[in-house]
Amino acid sequence: MADVFGDLLRLADVLDVDLETSLRAKIDLNAQKYPVELARGNALKYTAVAAKRAADS
Repeated sequence: MADVFGDLLRLADVLDVDLETSLRAKIDLNAQKYPVELARGNALKYTAVAAKRAADS
């Protein structure tokens, strides 16, 4: 696992990617796609969560 992490750090450096910013953006995107009140306790795919959200509206 440490080798993969090292490779990730090196790749991020070479590509000039800010890992903290990228991770925060991904977490924010997931929060929008999978709202806690709809996604907690199940393994529904995004499309199923979106359908459930639409049905509840």
